[in-house]
Amino acid sequence: MTPFLLRQATRADAPGLWRVRYAVTENTLTPGRIGDAELFDQIERTGRGWVVEEDGEIVAFAIGNAGDGNIWALFVDPRAQGRGHGSRLHDTMVAWLWSQGLRTLWLGTGNETRARAFYEGRGWVAAGPHGEHETRYELRRPGGTRASRPPQPAASAGSARARPASSPR
Repeated sequence: MTPFLLRQATRADAPGLWRVRYAVTENTLTPGRIGDAELFDQIERTGRGWVVEEDGEIVAFAIGNAGDGNIWALFVDPRAQGRGHGSRLHDTMVAWLWSQGLRTLWLGTGNETRARAFYEGRGWVAAGPHGEHETRYELRRPGGTRASRPPQPAASAGSARARPASSPR
């Protein structure tokens, strides 16, 4: 297993986040459609983000919005897929969002993407169309109760020292 570091994202990570975002081949984004200001808002004001690094390079990231429960982003560089980073990020982000008191999380993903199977395998349920070419997925908090304790630190070292939030994919 390649050593990795899972940690909270900061604005200094923006170049690495954009590199990963534009490297993906599904749910693509036109460069310039979303800028740094919106990214910083998502990781500093309305939510939180996390990154996975391998050898000091960001290879995956996730961002969740604590205001409305939206999974704003979860992307893995195609070169780093299949190493469990998406699952680790997902589990860390979902645990943090539950700790913020949310009862339902939601996201939109392309109708013909592998992401659908990824989310369905983690308990997400298709809730209907989300625009013309996407499906809205929802995840309900088990038991529907509010979180009773604060979030745990998200940083962890990888490889044999890894402490994934849940079982890796």
